[in-house]
Amino acid sequence: MEIILIRHGKPTGAINPKLSAAGFENWVSNYNLSKIEEGSLPPKELGGSLSSHFIVGSNLPRSIDSACLCVNKEPDLKFKELREMEIPSHKFPFEFKAYTWLIINRILWLLGFSGKVESFKAAKVRAKSSAEKLHELAVQHGNIAVFGHGLMNKYTAKELSKLGWSITSKGKKYWGATKLKI
Repeated sequence: MEIILIRHGKPTGAINPKLSAAGFENWVSNYNLSKIEEGSLPPKELGGSLSSHFIVGSNLPRSIDSACLCVNKEPDLKFKELREMEIPSHKFPFEFKAYTWLIINRILWLLGFSGKVESFKAAKVRAKSSAEKLHELAVQHGNIAVFGHGLMNKYTAKELSKLGWSITSKGKKYWGATKLKI
């Protein structure tokens, strides 16, 4: 059995303008609605290697669009638990580039300041639940390919390891694939 956790392609919302705190909140909303940039294509060998896999994805457009681009169909199963770990926003009277806001807010989130979004602790619980569901799907279907998101893939892989899965390769960038076997 194999589970492949694939990070989505580069979203159209992956831009880095200078923003206020309120502007960053809008940036996050737009990013979550993003599909994949026209020029961000999956490696050819990735799509070809997934013909025998049951396809799973989050319910975010960039995940669904990535599956369509890679395997020419929407995921066989979509579930919201695979969504990216949420990005908080805090009201500071500054302007920063979007990626700077992202780093600041992620650090605060990791330190326990989650604001209106799920906490880091709750997100890790969601990753554990996702890993358990993916394990069950692998038992049912054999090979699973998951079109997901950076941090959620990372923590889901950690939880799959605790269930006996071995990580055989890791991928972090857009279209990166983390492969696990049992």
